[in-house]
Amino acid sequence: MQNANLLLTACLAIVSVADVMAQSKKQNVLFIICDDLRPELGCYGQKQIKSPNIDHWAVQSVLFNRAYCNIAVSGASRASLLTGLRPTKNLLQAWNTRTDVDVPDAVTIQKCFRDAGYITIANGKIFHHQDEASMKYWDDVMPPVPGTAMGYHSEENLALMQKQKETGKGRRGYFYEHGDFPEKDYLDWQIADKSIQDLKKMKKQEKPFFLAVGFIRPHLPFVVPQKYWDLYDHSKIEIPDNYILKPGNNIPERALTNWSELRAYSGIPEQGPLDEATAKLMIHGYYASVSFVDAQIGRLLKALKEEGLDKNTTVILIGDHGWNLGEHGTWCKHSIMNTCLHSTLIINSPEIKAPYRCEQIVEFVDLYPTMCDVAGVKQPVQLEGTSLLPLLKSPEAKTKGYGVSRWANGFTFIQDQYFYTEWRDKDERIIDRMLFDHSEDEDENYNVAGENENKEIIEALSIKLLENRGANYEK
Repeated sequence: MQNANLLLTACLAIVSVADVMAQSKKQNVLFIICDDLRPELGCYGQKQIKSPNIDHWAVQSVLFNRAYCNIAVSGASRASLLTGLRPTKNLLQAWNTRTDVDVPDAVTIQKCFRDAGYITIANGKIFHHQDEASMKYWDDVMPPVPGTAMGYHSEENLALMQKQKETGKGRRGYFYEHGDFPEKDYLDWQIADKSIQDLKKMKKQEKPFFLAVGFIRPHLPFVVPQKYWDLYDHSKIEIPDNYILKPGNNIPERALTNWSELRAYSGIPEQGPLDEATAKLMIHGYYASVSFVDAQIGRLLKALKEEGLDKNTTVILIGDHGWNLGEHGTWCKHSIMNTCLHSTLIINSPEIKAPYRCEQIVEFVDLYPTMCDVAGVKQPVQLEGTSLLPLLKSPEAKTKGYGVSRWANGFTFIQDQYFYTEWRDKDERIIDRMLFDHSEDEDENYNVAGENENKEIIEALSIKLLENRGANYEK
């Protein structure tokens, strides 16, 4: 009997030590970023979209229904959120933004985590540039091979790309492509596969990991295996109700993108609007691309669980900004409208007490401090955002309650139901304003900044915007 008691005591001691070790090990972080993925997902109420993997995972997570990027272009948005710095008057504001040029002294997130003892891996598109100085702080990198992001497989599109490469003239391949090509030949499949292999390897490591996975789709061109195109009945694809601007909209022309990005592709007119047939092909292609990347994310999340890593890993899924899908007759990003600013953000973490849908306003500069806090990593002093950890722990927690975004010389302040934008010249004089009340005009069809009844709210929002553009705004 005494031996049995000793054996039981020893077993309990072993279990206790194991529990302490498990609790003391820092959390892993899996950061998934998709290029141009706006909240066009079933879990965001978009029932026409087939995104079963993300939808299933989202109901176990905290879904942020009011998350906003700080600038609607990939290079600058990624540089901003991965340094925790707001775009300023002159910095972090273009597609070709480089952190080692604009903010060379900033501690990038991979350096922060590597200095904290993490294994750091980047697969796919994380930063826009693959040769930034900060890339040395990744322990392993799988960058997209130059040219593979287009992902064309058809002879016609490959020939168009080759001609453009040889002559420096002409247009890219078509804006969409679907065909019966092996799924493993697509870059996003390969990015997911590499990440799955990394999870298997890191399971055996004692050090925690920070794994960043950057998927290419649904960025143009909409190149997908045939089965994802076939998920959608083309005859049921609908264009937005506000594809044609409403009369008396009062929306400044400067607020709307000219979608020059799309003009570079074959099948798109060099000027003027898209006809209805082309617009529906655009929407069909975007939907199919979302479903394709959803499948790859599903593979990755399944592997995380199968390897037993899900219990000690915080997973953050975002799109790097929003995207115009025909609203106001526009396409792509590069705009200050809500369709470009409203972004996908879903977080699953051991810190979550219960999954829920968060309606509080959050912004992408909040992500860096959040990842630090869930991992127990010290935040660099440069960070301008606010950690979302309290919101992961409790729906009752409060945030700062506003967001600030920009495009070109326009800055938008988001608070409550209001989206207020003002454009200033080089001397800081206001040259235009825009105000939308989402409680009455969620689709942003009518700019009401010129109405007398809104004078007081505009004055108040303008003051708050000036106060919260960022500590480094003048740089």
